[in-house]
Amino acid sequence: MIIKQSPDFIKKLNKLTNKNSQLEIKIESKLKLFLLNQDHNSLRLHKIKSKAIDMWSISIDMNLRIMFMYRDYGVLLVDIGGHDEVY
Repeated sequence: MIIKQSPDFIKKLNKLTNKNSQLEIKIESKLKLFLLNQDHNSLRLHKIKSKAIDMWSISIDMNLRIMFMYRDYGVLLVDIGGHDEVY
């Protein structure tokens, strides 16, 4: 599976990780886990029902979420932020 990042995702990711270098390690670790096992409990993978498009979410920690869409090639990371920011 291929993971691509939208320009908005990259911008938000850079803003978050510039403030907290340990967060970058945590995000990379969760994305590697996602590649290996999408059903891993710690990811809390779920479909977002309130969106008009097929959007999915994984949890990085208790607050931080990554929003993504499945594509033919794999996934497109669309948004990252706190629960209240991305939902």
